Amino acid sequence: MNLIKKVFILMVALFAIIGLTACEKKDEENNNKEEETKEEIKQNFLVKANEVTINENNVVFKDNSDETLIISKNPNNVCNLYASFTTLWYEAGGVCKEIIGGSSSTDLYNLYIGRDITKDEGMNVVATSSSGKKWSVEKILSYSPDLIICSSAMSGYSTISGPAKTANIPCICVTYNDFGDYLKWFKVFSGITNKQDLWESVAMKALDEVVDVIYECKSLKGPNVFSMFSGTTEFQANTENTVVGKMISELGGVNIVSKWENSENSERLSIDLEAVYAANPTKILIQCHSDETEVKEFLDQIYGNNALWSSIKSKVGEDEIYYLEKTLFHNKPNSKFADAYKELAKILYPNQTFSFETK
Repeated sequence: MNLIKKVFILMVALFAIIGLTACEKKDEENNNKEEETKEEIKQNFLVKANEVTINENNVVFKDNSDETLIISKNPNNVCNLYASFTTLWYEAGGVCKEIIGGSSSTDLYNLYIGRDITKDEGMNVVATSSSGKKWSVEKILSYSPDLIICSSAMSGYSTISGPAKTANIPCICVTYNDFGDYLKWFKVFSGITNKQDLWESVAMKALDEVVDVIYECKSLKGPNVFSMFSGTTEFQANTENTVVGKMISELGGVNIVSKWENSENSERLSIDLEAVYAANPTKILIQCHSDETEVKEFLDQIYGNNALWSSIKSKVGEDEIYYLEKTLFHNKPNSKFADAYKELAKILYPNQTFSFETK
């Protein structure tokens, strides 16, 4: 082999090594960038949870009364006065002895706990409504709970907090509106139940799944979305301050309501069909608070004879109108938030194959 050929072969080999090294370096840079982006998404969700401190014997946090609480671990007699928070308490390894009953509450227990816990041995049903105005404070306190968990909504906290304080019973005021709230309260509850292992196996697992979905959507061009909420007397437009509106934004969808007046300061707005038509949404997402059939009938009742609504539906197309069932998008789904994000991602990007679909 002459010298020129040897030099040529060496140069080819050298360039191949340089090219391979450059590719490996590029792959490493891409992997590092992906991990950095995912970590940023994760930390944004963990802002509230990171403010919770779990010590050897107690958990320290601010509840939604803005009071810093120090709650001892392993309470023996827990009274939970809001069904959604009861399901979260059980998911975080807890058990209650006093709870809210009634059909809507038992539906949640069956769905998220797997049984109607009102029928558990030793369980005391202290009320059949989550509305504090309908409670008997005397009945609740007669069971001598050593911890009370209640909602800031429906006069719950305002009804029970004063009497609980007088009786020297710690009372936690909870507001739970989105996935970040779920993570905070799971950390609080699993800390109090002394089941911190569930924080990793349940809550952080759900977080990792949500982060993966959001990351995959970042490279996609999101559709224009009109999100509606089906109330009891009317339909309203979801802003980004609602859990569904926020999820749409996090997944890259463009919420047309964001450009409406007062959208920054409101959760929901009255629907302006002319503004909807002008914004040219390509998808309509209807958040159901009841059965889909009932919501469709109610929608037809409200807008069935409205020509502008018919024009909007015609532009969007019937197959791009989605009904978001209440289990994932109206109730507090707890760890099933991961399923909600996945379901919404598939709606926004039907032609995309996500990694969670191939696992």
